[in-house]
Amino acid sequence: MPFDSTEKAPSDRLRPQGSLALIGGRFEADNVALYKALYKRCEGRIAVCSMASGYPEEVGEETVEEFRAQGFYAELVPIFFENRQESAFDPRLIERLQAFGSVFFTGGDQSRIVGTLVQGGRETPALEAIRALYTRGGLIAGSSAGAAIMSGPMIMGGTSLNAISRGIDTRENAAEDFDAFRLGKGLGFFDWGMVDQHFLQRGRVGRLIKAAELSEQTLAFGIDENSALIVQGTHGEVVGETGILFIDLRKATFQDQEFTVRNARVSFLDDGDAIDLRRGKPLPAADKRRTRVGRASYRSPAPVRRNAFASYGLHDLMLRLIESDPAFYNKDSASAFDAQFGNQVTLHIHRRPRRSRALRAVRAGEIRYTALNFDLDIHCAALDVCPLNESTQVLRPDPAPEARLVMLGSTPINWSSDARRTLLGELREPVGVLATASGEPTAMAERYLDWLASENVQAELLPISLHNIERASRDRALLKTIDRMGSLLFTGGDQRRVTEALLHCAEATPVLHSIVTAYERGTPLIAVAASATALGNRMIAEGDSIAAWRYGSSEDASFSGVVVERGIGLTRLGLIDQNFLRRHRLGRLLMACTAQQQRFGFGLCEGAGMIIHGNEQEIEAIGSNGVVVAELDLDHVRLAPKVPDPSGVRLYLLEPGQRVRLEDLAGATAERSATATALLRETLDDLARDYQIALGDSDLRFNVPRWLQTLGNANNLH
Repeated sequence: MPFDSTEKAPSDRLRPQGSLALIGGRFEADNVALYKALYKRCEGRIAVCSMASGYPEEVGEETVEEFRAQGFYAELVPIFFENRQESAFDPRLIERLQAFGSVFFTGGDQSRIVGTLVQGGRETPALEAIRALYTRGGLIAGSSAGAAIMSGPMIMGGTSLNAISRGIDTRENAAEDFDAFRLGKGLGFFDWGMVDQHFLQRGRVGRLIKAAELSEQTLAFGIDENSALIVQGTHGEVVGETGILFIDLRKATFQDQEFTVRNARVSFLDDGDAIDLRRGKPLPAADKRRTRVGRASYRSPAPVRRNAFASYGLHDLMLRLIESDPAFYNKDSASAFDAQFGNQVTLHIHRRPRRSRALRAVRAGEIRYTALNFDLDIHCAALDVCPLNESTQVLRPDPAPEARLVMLGSTPINWSSDARRTLLGELREPVGVLATASGEPTAMAERYLDWLASENVQAELLPISLHNIERASRDRALLKTIDRMGSLLFTGGDQRRVTEALLHCAEATPVLHSIVTAYERGTPLIAVAASATALGNRMIAEGDSIAAWRYGSSEDASFSGVVVERGIGLTRLGLIDQNFLRRHRLGRLLMACTAQQQRFGFGLCEGAGMIIHGNEQEIEAIGSNGVVVAELDLDHVRLAPKVPDPSGVRLYLLEPGQRVRLEDLAGATAERSATATALLRETLDDLARDYQIALGDSDLRFNVPRWLQTLGNANNLH
């Protein structure tokens, strides 16, 4: 049975004269173009409604200040979920809404907005007032949850992988599981189709298409973060940082036995593009021109196993096809595996001759893309085992025996003097500093340059960031500078920035090729914290140990637990984690290794690091604390959400100064110092603590002594 959607409006109905702004979340203060678009449509006056938040007063006041900083006259109207039975009926508050004439809904939980404005199955006077001001020409705007409530049928929660692999969740307690795919009724201001938010960043194409099918919507709109669809009558305009994905399902066919959708038509619309909502026709911006085939055009699929629902995974796939030579390469695919249900979901995207259009424009040195009418098919099929394969390896470096990857658990600026001295001995001058992982790369690089200067180490800034990577890849002087560096140091920050910058459209950039070439001939690469994680074949992108115990691990970017994504691929030893002790990360490392079928996991402690020598035959611990190494017997490991079973797990502590081959770990770490024993016990204490928090277990059903005894009896703790 299809989802019971709200009644669809007749196409010839007289539509309200107001405007809508559907913002995909993470609405940044520096998004001047979007603030201007809102200001124009509300004449600078807007009421803030923050009932979606669990902290409505704090979030509401912060939002008011952000609008005022942009020149708006804004006020918080205190209609909250907590006081809804009075506030949604309060004549004074309703009068304030009417006086402003426009409303902005903040993010949070969309069910809180609907639950506040619709009570007992009836619309409250507050909602009636909002509808009236919209009809009179006012602006209704919303970010994240505030955008989700705009459509008639509404997505309540869930990941793309769960939506396609498992379908709608009908359990009584499904609302308690954020990853469970659920639908509800929105407020119906936007009646052109289904809406989803945080779209490209959280890989939500699967859940949007499934939601559209169940609610019998033929058009769907996925709005990315810091971007918006501004609607006036039948015209929609895209404004913001990235854009939206428009999905046309009018000719699509569905099969529910093993979920399949064929002939969905998708268009990526960028800032400045528009859409005729009545006809469902995308309208590219006037400066967009057809892409030209040249020597740099892609002629084959990327050498990476992409995850279908990874952050910006579909976006990268479409950009690659936009920049392709369609005579050689016009289709590609991506997949994701649901280990619990044993299903693989595969997306197939096709650039059709004479029907699909690939466009681009250059604005202020930045390339902006538009893709029109690409075909998208989705298929879900049962598999017995996880289809991990060697194509996950982006690069296959062949380093010289003297080459070294130096992975650090925390910034060396804060290390002890003895630990820093050991690290500095690994550096060769000049040191090239890359702050690619940082959100403020220049400021971060300057910190490292100042520190190295204080240590009398010659260093230079290599200005390579996510925002300038295309320009950097064309800069021959910069590539030559990389080539002459004695060492390359990657600062900490966010591991996704590293992979998104150095792997453009799932292809190694010229910058990355230069880095790899330098590494292969022996140039040491020093990677701090998040960068160390990113240089692995697979990387832990987000999630903590508590979430790991509750939910497990997945490759879906929307997942509540531990999210694992592709890494750069300079090492295949296993998963690498950092800031390991302070952030209690043993639980997430073990769960991620289990889900990814990785034999080894490495926990880089603060103030310490690991050197991977040459062709990965030996590893060495440096610094002060050491490296926790987890070895999993993949045929017998039984770790799962809410199941603290140590079977098949061995833990080792590689102390500073120890250099070993992985196969000799047991013997090399059989004898350890009292400090190392205390550190391992502390790590296990943290593991037990996180488990108890995750399950709300005040009875200490999972305690360290029993874990230690089990591991000790099985000779698993070394």
